[in-house]
Amino acid sequence: MRHFTENPERPFSIGAAQTELFADPAPWAAAFAGQRAIVCRDIFDAALFPRLLTAASTTQFRDDYVVELGTRAVEEPQRVGGTINVLLQRPNLFRWLEAVTGRTGLAGAEGRLVQTRSGGGDALEWHNDLQQVRRALGVTISFTDTIYTGGLFEMRRVDDPASARCFDHARAGTALIFDLGNDIEHRVHPVASGGPRRVFTGWFMREVMLPTAGAGTAA
Repeated sequence: MRHFTENPERPFSIGAAQTELFADPAPWAAAFAGQRAIVCRDIFDAALFPRLLTAASTTQFRDDYVVELGTRAVEEPQRVGGTINVLLQRPNLFRWLEAVTGRTGLAGAEGRLVQTRSGGGDALEWHNDLQQVRRALGVTISFTDTIYTGGLFEMRRVDDPASARCFDHARAGTALIFDLGNDIEHRVHPVASGGPRRVFTGWFMREVMLPTAGAGTAA
């Protein structure tokens, strides 16, 4: 199975107070156009990430069943996930992602910390995340501090199963930012051993589209 191509450059750093951008979006845009995703290494500030990683390893989870897709465990109450949601909502990061992906109007981020465990069958089947119209891009960030096998994130074009690429979340603090569309889908494989596999999973959201005057009036 092919893996997503990684750029060794660190594109940005998310700190407690600000996000610093390091990378010209043009080469990243070419990568996104080719594989519908980018791998971003070490996206959090070095002073911040150890605290997030420790918090992720000590927070509480509850079992969650996603209808027709599978099982996992989700953080509850959402403490670490809530913090990450706030950290991702920086206008300069939105503008950089827009330049890379061509997805305009980014104005929010939401998601939660989840984990999948070995031996219990935790996994998610093929799906496209388009249950909400505001979702423009998917994001999954590794917060795993233990070794595991399996648990691959896999994405493919609906009309071409051979197009599948995968991401293994082996490096904590690294994010996969991926496209959403009716022509592509993704899934999460079961963890074979070790773990648990722990990630933040969520979306970059479009701004709320307000109805225009006269909308809904019959022609």
